[in-house]
Amino acid sequence: MRRLLTLCCAIVLVDTIFYAALTPLVPYFNDEFGLSKSAVGLLGGAFGAGVLAGAAPGGYLASRAGVKAAALVGLALMSVTSMAFAVADTTWLLLLTRFVGGFGSALSWVAAFTWLVARAPEGRRGELIGVMLSAAVVGALLGPVLGSAAAIVGLVPAFTGVALAGLAIALWAVFEPAPAPTGDGSPVGALGVLRRPRLLTGLLFVAFSPLLFSALTVLVPLDLSAVGWGAAAVGAVFLVSAGFEALVHPLFGRWTDRSGYRPPVLAALLASIAILAALAYSANPWLLALLVVLAGVAFNAPLVPGTALFSRGTEKAGLDQAVAFAITNFAWASGYAVGAPLGGFLADLGGDALSYVFLIGVCLAAMLLLRAE
Repeated sequence: MRRLLTLCCAIVLVDTIFYAALTPLVPYFNDEFGLSKSAVGLLGGAFGAGVLAGAAPGGYLASRAGVKAAALVGLALMSVTSMAFAVADTTWLLLLTRFVGGFGSALSWVAAFTWLVARAPEGRRGELIGVMLSAAVVGALLGPVLGSAAAIVGLVPAFTGVALAGLAIALWAVFEPAPAPTGDGSPVGALGVLRRPRLLTGLLFVAFSPLLFSALTVLVPLDLSAVGWGAAAVGAVFLVSAGFEALVHPLFGRWTDRSGYRPPVLAALLASIAILAALAYSANPWLLALLVVLAGVAFNAPLVPGTALFSRGTEKAGLDQAVAFAITNFAWASGYAVGAPLGGFLADLGGDALSYVFLIGVCLAAMLLLRAE
């Protein structure tokens, strides 16, 4: 179990490094290509759009060909697009590489989560999901470091390292025993199951986290850059944020295992509202940095209870777990693909405060949903 957990954590870690490396590079690409906040939002959302497009194929491949095949294809796509991203010289190429990288990510995440859950004891599922999400957070922690290093030493050497790491993990996966394919990878059969309110609630909380945080990764780097903070300083802010988040995810998993999903989600929503209100009216860069650190914990906290709630519900309903995690990928990607472009668009329309006030409204709506459950 430990070896498999380590492999699955490595898969999501290297994948998330590539995803998160963009954040400190936002000011660089903004200067290099003259992008508006809306265009930066599209660049940020391209990865989520790729995950959105790859969610159903990822579930189908993992179920029909097996989790190992899905993991290998996903890691290969991530490695290739990492290299292509480093040499892209136009905006549309940047968007394309991020999109294809997101598509590969959908395959990798479905494979890793399905692989792990197939062998996870029922009483420790929330905890193990929390550990795996913490590995993803470590990737989100190292991503800004990579982006900061790329701004200093160049994109090609930095992203070559990510590509090589992905290939090494793929080689490891080749020799790890995997469960046999179930053969039932059609998402059509899941539609009836998804009409159950509690499953929809789990999906909405999976989508909630990236919706909030992706908007933050567009707005804050540009605001910090405007007052003279470089890529290394921006990367350090998100590095510390991801570090705190990595420590908290397993705790939220245990909290969910013991008390259900409501208490941790409610705590996260209340904290998120307070942080967003402070962000809307904060102009001090040091306060912005502190709020990003706090937001990394609060915004992303519902991921663990949301994923555990959906996983348990779909297993009881007899839904193929590869399809189930493909659906969670779809939910996460929906939040990310919407949050980054919408955050940039609203900021261009009425300033950063408009984006943050809108997200406060999202949190209030989520609280109403939680109360109605």
